[in-house]
Amino acid sequence: MKNFISTIILAFSASFIFAQDVTIKGVISDADYPLIGAVVNVEALGLGTTTDIDGSYELTVPKGTEVEVSYLGYQSQTFVIETDQVLDVLMVADSQVLDELVVVAYGNQKRSEISGAVGTITADEIKETPILRMEQALQGRSAGVTVTQNSGSPGSALSVRIRGIGTLQDSNPLYVVDGVIVEGIDFLSPNDVASVSVLKDAASAAAYGARAANGVVLITTKSGAKVSTSSISYEGYYGVQSAQQEIDLLNANEYAVIWNEAYINSGIVPETNLQNTNIFGEGNNWQSSLFENAPMQNHQITINGGQDGFNYGLSGSLFEQQGIVGNEKSGYERQTARLIADFKPKSYLKLNANIGLTNINNRGIIENNQFAAPVVFALNMDPLTPVTKPDGTFAYSDFVDTDIRNPLGALATTFDETSANRIVGSVGAVLDLTDHFSVRSTYSIDVNHLNQKFFIPTFNLSVDEFDAPVQEINRINTVGFNNNRFRNWQWDNFLLYNREFEDHKLNVMVGTSAIEGSQYFNGGANTDLPSNDPDDAFIGNTIATIESQSTYEGINESAFFSYIGQAQYTFLDRYNAVFTFRRDGSSKFGPNNRYGNFFAASGSWNIDRESFFNVDWVSSLKLRASWGQNGNDRIGLYSFTSVVLGGQNYTFGTDQSITNGSVAPTLANPDLKWETVTQTNVGVDAEFWEGRLSLVADYYIKDTDDMLYLAPILTVAGAAAPFQNIGKVRNSGFEFSSQYRNRIGEFTYDIGGNISFVSNEVIDLAGGDPTISGGIFGGATSRTDVGHPIASFYGYVTDGIFQDQSEVAEHAFQNENTAPGDIRFADLNMDGTIDENDQTFIGNPTPDITYGFNTRLGYGDFDLSLFFQGVQGNEVYNAWVRYDKIGGNRPASILDRWTGPGTSNFEPKVGVTDPNNNARISDRFIEDGSFLKLRNVQLGYNFSNLLDRWNIQKCRIYLSGQNLYTWTNYSGFDPEVGATGSLDLGIDRGFYPASRTILGGVQLTF
Repeated sequence: MKNFISTIILAFSASFIFAQDVTIKGVISDADYPLIGAVVNVEALGLGTTTDIDGSYELTVPKGTEVEVSYLGYQSQTFVIETDQVLDVLMVADSQVLDELVVVAYGNQKRSEISGAVGTITADEIKETPILRMEQALQGRSAGVTVTQNSGSPGSALSVRIRGIGTLQDSNPLYVVDGVIVEGIDFLSPNDVASVSVLKDAASAAAYGARAANGVVLITTKSGAKVSTSSISYEGYYGVQSAQQEIDLLNANEYAVIWNEAYINSGIVPETNLQNTNIFGEGNNWQSSLFENAPMQNHQITINGGQDGFNYGLSGSLFEQQGIVGNEKSGYERQTARLIADFKPKSYLKLNANIGLTNINNRGIIENNQFAAPVVFALNMDPLTPVTKPDGTFAYSDFVDTDIRNPLGALATTFDETSANRIVGSVGAVLDLTDHFSVRSTYSIDVNHLNQKFFIPTFNLSVDEFDAPVQEINRINTVGFNNNRFRNWQWDNFLLYNREFEDHKLNVMVGTSAIEGSQYFNGGANTDLPSNDPDDAFIGNTIATIESQSTYEGINESAFFSYIGQAQYTFLDRYNAVFTFRRDGSSKFGPNNRYGNFFAASGSWNIDRESFFNVDWVSSLKLRASWGQNGNDRIGLYSFTSVVLGGQNYTFGTDQSITNGSVAPTLANPDLKWETVTQTNVGVDAEFWEGRLSLVADYYIKDTDDMLYLAPILTVAGAAAPFQNIGKVRNSGFEFSSQYRNRIGEFTYDIGGNISFVSNEVIDLAGGDPTISGGIFGGATSRTDVGHPIASFYGYVTDGIFQDQSEVAEHAFQNENTAPGDIRFADLNMDGTIDENDQTFIGNPTPDITYGFNTRLGYGDFDLSLFFQGVQGNEVYNAWVRYDKIGGNRPASILDRWTGPGTSNFEPKVGVTDPNNNARISDRFIEDGSFLKLRNVQLGYNFSNLLDRWNIQKCRIYLSGQNLYTWTNYSGFDPEVGATGSLDLGIDRGFYPASRTILGGVQLTF
């Protein structure tokens, strides 16, 4: 793939024809004074300059270049430069900054005409924080959007939630890249992205109908440059990652003290090699042994060019990141190549093509798993055991029982690699039939070949044959592979009508969208290979019998067809109304409900344009309101019917012979249909003092009806329950965002922020039982029930520590072996017994408040940006301590344990056994998950005015720090604990921590 990208770039580089450079200079001013710091910019080429103290400037550009002159609070002006010239520019004040174009569903709109709730993120904002995945660009940048990392490992996905969780199924938004609906956006290079629009309310997302219930993220990539010459840009950075912090655990001496006491409290003689606690000292810090500094780098070359009627852009990128756990064992590599071309062969015909190729290689380790993750091993392994034995082989523990392994040994025997080769592309045409009618047709493909291979070698950490614990011995090796080929095509056809007459403007769009997808998959596994070398690991390379080999193969298919209609009407440039209708048909639903209809309407009023409105300091003021319905089809492909599966063996006859049979394991539900989200939104957009201060505020109510739910049924049915439409969830909240921009001489500053308040509540389950989820070693942590947020934590309430036997006797019965020093649990139903009826809701993993704020400062050639992001009002369930394992290490807080009356009212006494079940699911493990993070600090310097003699149009260097500090009360690695699904939120099972990164980068344009 690297050679392929290099070949493309060299081929295009060889075709460059450099045109003559020309120089422009002059003075930029308004009606009264010269403007200091006005920007003269060629955005497509990444070059530009600013005016000095007397408003003068000078810039060399390629002949035929389109130059933009801009200044805060003034209308931007563009000029095509053909010769050397003096270009003096008189700027005109612009009181309507809201008239910039914003990408919305199937097109663009002036911001002043938008009547829905749309958040935008620009390429400049994306560049401020070097990121791996595009989801990170949404984090803290748009009100109402909550982005949470699911893991700190390279390449890991993030959870994106727009206006809360409204379903028990997949809650991810719909991603649309250059008009193509895609599953996941990890194939994109962030440097290729021009803008991101987040469609938050139902009216904005209504054009995507049955798939837009969770919101829509529209991503537009950069187009080619409309200039008569070519440019080459390079952007790159290199950085080093490190662990942000370590958890405070027992050292060797403290560990021995605690476990000696635990044995004694349980009536057991302490182990002989633990009794002399004075000899141990600090011991082995497994966290320091596990975490390593890890490199990260990114390089991208972009080529832009064009001439009349044709322009193109070509880019190639390489991103590599190793993990702070295991380095290359959890490494990630992404290579991309993208070609964009626009061609106008006739005045009435436009053609375009956009194709991107991505190759991803991801080496993964087990994460957020209490039973198998190296991070969990490092936190629970005793500090007396060294990493290696004297002979250099990995050591094993004599103290910890069962599944806690040497974490470095576990990494050394991990061989798991996934590769993906993906093509996402489209071709389109726009034909102007008349001055007002046009036809647009776009055909796109998304093909992804995903391959995974894993190998588990034999290993034995024993000193004498098999004396090591069972978890440190594997006598038979295993190899396996999984292949998936996803193919999707999409064909959109629209008839467009645009007309402006007198005080009226009308835009009408009608069309169809067809989508067809397929998945072919196969895989296999085998055991007992003669070689323990992962390079020799193939399922056919075995010495075992054929019965040890297993294989599978299958195919899934789906189809989607839609009718779309939208009309937008504007009167007097003040009153705007949009009406949308979409009818969707999906193969995911049965004939009874194959089609669904979705409506939306929105309107806005630009009050500042009324004749009666005369407030000088208010630049613009707009009121918005919308109502609409969207759908959610995120369920299995054949959930409406019973799929018959083979391989279901059964015994028949008196001789009990085994017969291969088939069965339908799930009941059918032919009435299954979409979840329907109905959302009402009211908002206001305002700008003050010629656009220096902007404010956006929204209030919404978002109801999910006919929620898709696996309601339990009686076991006598003989099959599993089907999906049913029986639930309702409500999300409601406020969103605010603001930005202030100003300039004082050469000093510029920009301060902005956003904050969101959300309330989530299950309204109805149609009489169904609560959904239990969030399993850990002690049971299930979460419950979804009427009157509470989705996946709320559920368990016992602690009420201090029993200090003496009289308190045990006076309290409700917990256990016949309950004793002083045990946790006292609250008798909530007052029946005198502590049992499951005393469990209650003990925490909410979803934040009540999400916020972010940033500051950008500039002086001369220097620029500085800071970005903060945080959440408030959520809890985390801390489950990384294996209290079920004898001999495991413990948090240092256990040193404040109960040792007698009055010594502690929170930490119970220690013991080898736990007869009172002190480790049961309870609020003892619930912690405040609120945090504020300094996400990024970046200091840059621009050399562009100093390097003309080397024909460099732009040169900027920068130093950046990411995840520099976190303010939180959480005792784990990181309070930002993501989700494994809509019903598994905020549970820390040994979370792979996010890293702190220091990097330096350069941006060059030739």
